[in-house]
Amino acid sequence: MWEPQGMYSKFLLRQPTILFGPHAIMGLKTYACSRAVVIHGSSLSDAYKQKVAQACSAFAIIFIAKTWEGEPTLETLNPTVAKVEAFNPDLIIAIGGGSVIDGAKMVRTYFEFPFFDVHETSFSMLNWKTTFVAVPTTIGSGAEISSASVMYNETLKTKEFVVSQQFIPEIIVLDAALIQDAPKHILLSSMVDALSHAIEGYLSLIDNMLVDSYAEKAIQILSKYYQVITEDIQQDQLNKLQLASLFGGLVQNHCIVGATHALAHQMSAYGVSHSNAIALFLPTVIRKNIEDANVKARFEQLAVHSGFKNGDALLTFVDLIINTFDLSKARLVLKENKARILTDDAFFENALRDKGGQGNPVRMTKDFLVAIFKTASA
Repeated sequence: MWEPQGMYSKFLLRQPTILFGPHAIMGLKTYACSRAVVIHGSSLSDAYKQKVAQACSAFAIIFIAKTWEGEPTLETLNPTVAKVEAFNPDLIIAIGGGSVIDGAKMVRTYFEFPFFDVHETSFSMLNWKTTFVAVPTTIGSGAEISSASVMYNETLKTKEFVVSQQFIPEIIVLDAALIQDAPKHILLSSMVDALSHAIEGYLSLIDNMLVDSYAEKAIQILSKYYQVITEDIQQDQLNKLQLASLFGGLVQNHCIVGATHALAHQMSAYGVSHSNAIALFLPTVIRKNIEDANVKARFEQLAVHSGFKNGDALLTFVDLIINTFDLSKARLVLKENKARILTDDAFFENALRDKGGQGNPVRMTKDFLVAIFKTASA
């Protein structure tokens, strides 16, 4: 069993600086910089841009809207890289969902290392001259604490991962004001992604007691506060959900997740968002994995340590969360393409090779994944 504990020990002991709570962005005032660039998605308001500008001690600051849709590609990153190169910042701030943060990681990489090759996997150290700040605007992606950047391969129609421990941001800002007005269905679906990180990471082949505690705490928080999204939203409770997402992302980053993510990543070629695809497969994958007695015992332990009576109660909670938002369009896509996907060897071969699914506690085979797909699309 592959256990890269030595490689991750530095990460676990030296986490990023985490700023959270009301007006958390103002904590950037204590970090000296001369020129700051903010890479953001389409939803960033002018009022928050002004707040960021006030928070930075920079002499000059510019805002750049991301030039990619969905997961970034090398081609769609280039216009943003060119703007960053022209400005020459010493502080890079990424404000947005997982796509924005992942893309900004690669923008920083190509700005500082123009000849970087995403296909070269032997690199181990990138010494940055810039400081990178991640400000997530969703609950669930975990990109802010991840050592991976997810890219889209247009040729193979699949997601790929560029991985380096140096991709982890130096500073993370969790500001509930950024997500308070987000559509509720997006917050709920992205919360399922955070839940999947905690569950799949806990059941992963890569085991670590310290990381287990983060998974258990993430699920505790999610189960206690998830209703604030559908009720009267309070920023302090949203902030707790952001923290739970960060904990889940940390678990995913260390332990690597499983079949849920391996299959979900392939659905991006069919226009299904990542969080919705996770929701489609997560319950089925859990039930399939816990057919193994050892995995079931581990799942029961996670449930009890997370505050549930037993594994059945945790599974009921998973189903409950998924049923709080509308998945009808994603389910329709799954059913309409079911016959095509089941005869597409590349779909399942790509899932088997997916780096994001290598931690599944039961050995994945094509038959294993096909069985999950048939049940999820029934």
